Amino acid sequence: MARDWKPREFDLLYDRFICQDEFHFGGKAYYVRYRSRFKECMQRFAALAPPPPIDVLDVGGGQLALMCMKLWGDRAAVADLPGPHMSYMAEHGVKTIFWNLCKTGAPSSIKYDFAFFIEVIEHLPIPGYIVLERLARVLRPGGVVMCTTPNLYRLRNLVFMALGRRIFDYFQYPEGDHALSHVLEYSRDHLDWQFKRAGFTNCCVEYAQFHHWPTNPLHRPLAWLGYPLHLVPHWRDNLIAIGHAPAEIKQDAIVKTCSGTEQAEGGALEGTGTGNSVASVRC
Repeated sequence: MARDWKPREFDLLYDRFICQDEFHFGGKAYYVRYRSRFKECMQRFAALAPPPPIDVLDVGGGQLALMCMKLWGDRAAVADLPGPHMSYMAEHGVKTIFWNLCKTGAPSSIKYDFAFFIEVIEHLPIPGYIVLERLARVLRPGGVVMCTTPNLYRLRNLVFMALGRRIFDYFQYPEGDHALSHVLEYSRDHLDWQFKRAGFTNCCVEYAQFHHWPTNPLHRPLAWLGYPLHLVPHWRDNLIAIGHAPAEIKQDAIVKTCSGTEQAEGGALEGTGTGNSVASVRC
């Protein structure tokens, strides 16, 4: 193991800095309920990451970047849409970057050694590999990205389909800078394909079960009775993926609009080349 993993120290710091109402991102009850997910991600980070300090980026709420800074003194940054949680992170020494992954490449040229992409990709209504290519560009060669996301074939989805209940939010391109709910979920094979299509190497996608109980008390007896079914790997709730950034990052492509003008991703062509990595025609 590259770093000492002290679960008790993690619990103390998690309670002190993440399970706080002042965080304004999900609520205290959410982090108490999903502690097992964050703890598993940090334990895997300890096994994968080189000795500290390194540059760590958390795309999302910034919880794990803050934990890396508090546990090991890593240089931490969070990238997300504007919100009060970004102010909370800044107050605790985490660099904040406003970045809409659906629309643009990274607004900063800083490179990172490790990126957390935890429970985010299912909210983005664009092909996963496009987002992953954008992440690859902010990683140093050989840098690692860790991604968790719900498993498409989890038991919850099977039950919802059998009952005729809606599984996902309406698939739509977001207007302005606001978050969507789950607009799609990935199977293990599909997520693995997205990582490889984005150019990541040494990819590994695993089924995972982060233990927690449903928020609705009426669903808890059913969850308890069905829990042994998670012994079947493809019925587990989550996927966790690890990928390594390639030595050579794909250059941004130019998109041509119907008027014939050339644009970089999300707007005017920039000399820096920040933009979409996939050529397309907008009509």
